[in-house]
Amino acid sequence: MLQGSTIIAISLAYLGVLFAVAYYGDKRSDHGRSLIANPTIYALSLAVYCTTWTFYGSVGRAASTGIGFLPIYLGPTMIAALWWWVLVKMVRIAKANRITSIADFVASRYGKSQLIGGLVTVIAVIGIVPYISLQLKAVSNSFSILLGYPEIVMPSHAGELPVWRDTSLLIALAMAAFTIVFGTRHLDATERHEGMVAAIAFESIIKLVAFTAVGLWVTFGLFDGFGDIFARAAEQPQLAKLMQVSNTASSYGSWASLTLLSMLSVMFLPRQFQIAVVENVNEDHVRRAIWQFPLYLLLINIFVLPIALGGMLHFSAGGVDADTFVLTLPMSQRQEVLALLVFIGGLSAATGMVIVETIALSTMVCNDLVMPLLLRSRWFRVHQRADMSGLLL
Repeated sequence: MLQGSTIIAISLAYLGVLFAVAYYGDKRSDHGRSLIANPTIYALSLAVYCTTWTFYGSVGRAASTGIGFLPIYLGPTMIAALWWWVLVKMVRIAKANRITSIADFVASRYGKSQLIGGLVTVIAVIGIVPYISLQLKAVSNSFSILLGYPEIVMPSHAGELPVWRDTSLLIALAMAAFTIVFGTRHLDATERHEGMVAAIAFESIIKLVAFTAVGLWVTFGLFDGFGDIFARAAEQPQLAKLMQVSNTASSYGSWASLTLLSMLSVMFLPRQFQIAVVENVNEDHVRRAIWQFPLYLLLINIFVLPIALGGMLHFSAGGVDADTFVLTLPMSQRQEVLALLVFIGGLSAATGMVIVETIALSTMVCNDLVMPLLLRSRWFRVHQRADMSGLLL
């Protein structure tokens, strides 16, 4: 029986491991032995692209659109082929101009326009803060489901939890502490956050291992392999449609638009720009990322459709949200350890996104919104200050 205190303790212990990895990475950097001066770690850190939407939501999308979940990953795979020309040039420009964010990058193309930088920042904050909240909501929902073990109760049917058992609040506080300690405690915004990048690369491994583990168990434990799942699904017309691309203009239009959107996202989302450009220590690392990042996307998506089909076959009576199949399938067979591993994998996907995104957004807000206002404000009297470091921090 999984107790709430056990789940919370394991979650906080995992976040403690992240702190340890980040601390070790920073210490290595202080001694001139960079932990992230490795192309594989760089490629793994780019996998911050895979959020809880990848870990939970892609299965839910596959359950409703079949292989329609693929464009979200085809776009990054296709654009990666151009990285040696496009991304390397962006890295060189960023280093030459001491660029610290996507807002700074866009503004620099228009003569360091404060108006453009501020506009990009406002758009990013408005667009991304709800996405951050969705990461916390995914953690909260998965905790609520796991708390009901061995029964499977959807969060919409569960009662409200008291504040002290609200996992999303506790984890948000831990993320905030991590982001302050390893992301924003230094005044020099152009300084690389080596400990943070090392932790993100570690998280990428954890979420890949967790998703692969549940995929292998569903495919070869709950069913008798890929052939068995696809054969059973093919016998049901409703499920058979999920393995085909609809021959309609709207279907092709959806694939094209999602592919283009994901191509742009992997390049220009604040967290992707932060990791790919700002945190890059060697432009030669891009050469390895050109094939390692698409390989990561392939590995984490191999079992998406089998899990989606397996969940629909197993929960044929309905009542279980497809977005939760990754967690509820192990729970239905009393696989406690696997269910906990899945929860930690989802937690990894959420924390990685939130930490990097908030570091990127905080830099943008400070440089493009707060600083211009401070410089114009008479109340703070910044022109009379010999040292503004305390105020800025």
